[in-house]
Amino acid sequence: MGLVGLGLFLYFVQRAGIGEVVGGIQRLGWVFAIVVALGGVRFLLRAAAWMRCLDTPHGLTLGQLFQAVVVGDALGNLTPLSIVVGEPAKGAFLREQAPLARTLPALALENLFYTLSAILVIVGGLVTTLLTFQISEQLWLTTTVTVMVMVGLVATAHWIIWTDARVASTALRWLQNRRVVPVPVELLASTVERLERRVHTLYPRSVAQLVPLGVLEAMFHVVAVTEIYLILLVLSDQPPTLLAAFIFESTNRFISFAFRFVPLRMGVDEAGSGMFADLLAFGTTTGVTLAIIRKGRILTWIGIGVTIVIRRGLTVNQMLSTSGPRKTAAVVIMARSPVGGAPPKTRLAPVIPKADDRRRLYTGFLHDIIRGCRSLDGVSLRIAHAPGGDTSAFVDMDVDPSELLAQHGDDLGERERSVFHTLFAAGFEKVVMVGSDLPTLPMDHIRRALDELDPGTNRVVLGPAEDGGYYLMALARRGGGADVPDLFSGIRWSTAETLSDTAAAATREGLDVRLVPTWHDVDDEAGLARLCRELTDPALRARAPTTAATLAELTSLSDRPSPYSS
Repeated sequence: MGLVGLGLFLYFVQRAGIGEVVGGIQRLGWVFAIVVALGGVRFLLRAAAWMRCLDTPHGLTLGQLFQAVVVGDALGNLTPLSIVVGEPAKGAFLREQAPLARTLPALALENLFYTLSAILVIVGGLVTTLLTFQISEQLWLTTTVTVMVMVGLVATAHWIIWTDARVASTALRWLQNRRVVPVPVELLASTVERLERRVHTLYPRSVAQLVPLGVLEAMFHVVAVTEIYLILLVLSDQPPTLLAAFIFESTNRFISFAFRFVPLRMGVDEAGSGMFADLLAFGTTTGVTLAIIRKGRILTWIGIGVTIVIRRGLTVNQMLSTSGPRKTAAVVIMARSPVGGAPPKTRLAPVIPKADDRRRLYTGFLHDIIRGCRSLDGVSLRIAHAPGGDTSAFVDMDVDPSELLAQHGDDLGERERSVFHTLFAAGFEKVVMVGSDLPTLPMDHIRRALDELDPGTNRVVLGPAEDGGYYLMALARRGGGADVPDLFSGIRWSTAETLSDTAAAATREGLDVRLVPTWHDVDDEAGLARLCRELTDPALRARAPTTAATLAELTSLSDRPSPYSS
């Protein structure tokens, strides 16, 4: 296919005249920089639309999403697989900042709305062309059928989501029940159903949600029309019109959809632009030159995308692999499921008497500590869950099942030691363990703990809690094995002596003890009152948005002090 595209490219360049095409490119000069900048604006608009589709709080910045869009577009343009590679690559690029379970459903939703906007542009261009020019019946019929099929597919996709129909997962189970597929697909069907549920939940269903998203997608095409108008203004002796630029853009959208499998749309873009340039009386040379200039803009952004990947220290295989680049450090959150089992945070019952309210608050704690830990570069996340409870609650927080591990042991010490042993056996060189009731914990404390460790060193890093315990413990794997020093025997747990007992155990084990700054967890009424006071600070509220939103409902916390602050 690439050779056919190259042959078509060379044919149309020769037909247009190599000298004329080169002269047109030279005439563009510094305006090409504006063309490249407009390409960047289009990426930025798609990134902003993607952000509108993400559920909040997501912790991602527009700059991060912009880089992901550039990288994904670059990889999609370089391969015949196009969106099969390019779109997942956008989510994979952000894997360290947000799980794929969060980014990909939002990306799929943004693509649905982008496709809808592009089809409207294609239909508008087709109607304008049919009303303005005489074209062959065969071309008219082929284009109309293709556009109608695209309209039907996109309309069906939106209808499925709007009606909350679980088509994909239902189809998988139907195939399995009728033995059409030879292997069980229940796990795949459950995963697909979870993604369907996420997309359906994110789908905007109000005018207030739809309008900003629609404006962003429309602006993408406005910028594209502006780019074409600017190029024609420089290249052509015939003054261009916005209508002509719009027809060119609709043609470009159609070619992009119909020939996604052709890398860089090599040849077909030149053919389509040359044909419509003739139709619009600009001449084949202008159309072919326009297509080549746009290809130059694409190649420039491909170079930028590849540079971004290289600067991140990634390879394409690493980014697109199911496991991502290998990470040698892990941060593990000791948690319990907020759903099922005994209600969490029982010591908060005097001030939050309803068990369901305490479950909601604890869910907020988990959302925020997980979100914070995901912001740490080069660190894998693990959730070590206590026995009992429904682990699907963690999946609903965008925790991948592979990030879950069960706690084992009769007491807290045995469970902590078991978690360290499991993670060292899995190959991690550094492990930082933190509690789950630390919604405002500065991530710098975890980073400092990691910086204190070197693989093989006899050192333990502790984060002192204000109540005499510790909220953080960090260890490095010793001697290349999974052995864990005994820091857990004879400890007076949940007392003011927990930290000092642990430090004494470290000394007996020959470990050097290092400390990171003291912090506080939320265990009782005093801890909750302190948290409420903290969350009146906008900076801390931004660090724990889910907790702040939950407390705003439970304690009427907004921009004024909580009732618990007195």
